[in-house]
Amino acid sequence: MKQFTIFLFILVASSTYRCEEPENTIDCNSATTSLLGNWEGTLLYDAGYRQNIDLRITSNTGCTFLGTIGFEDSHTVFIISGTVDKYGWVKFSENDYFYDGGEYTGCNGSGWSNPCDRWPFGRYKTGTKYEEARLKNNNTLLNGSFYQQASSWNSTLRGDFTLEKLG
Repeated sequence: MKQFTIFLFILVASSTYRCEEPENTIDCNSATTSLLGNWEGTLLYDAGYRQNIDLRITSNTGCTFLGTIGFEDSHTVFIISGTVDKYGWVKFSENDYFYDGGEYTGCNGSGWSNPCDRWPFGRYKTGTKYEEARLKNNNTLLNGSFYQQASSWNSTLRGDFTLEKLG
């Protein structure tokens, strides 16, 4: 009985202590405000391609933000929207064309081996998602992964990204 009482005391004491620990969260409203501005970075594709990008976050409401993303080697610019959660995790996606440079929409191809779904043409299809990025370095650095959601099973349109806020 004495051992049971000790065990029960330890169990209750340890669970009570954990309840008292503060949750390590951020104010996502302030975080999205800190994201406003221009960012430069690099996409490193799993297949070995490298592409420089420019991200411009132009507005925010609460924990969501809007902007555009463009590429050093293309005229295509996408409209992006994203969120920051209470733990500082950032995710965003390319939802529509701000300016269609024609790399994907002008591509001709079909079938299971469609060249339009692979590099470089498939890169310029809407729907790329950026995630697994956490705010670091006073909200001036983002590292995460990206993938083309609608790309084919043999797609090389995924990899890692790094973004750094300018000025």
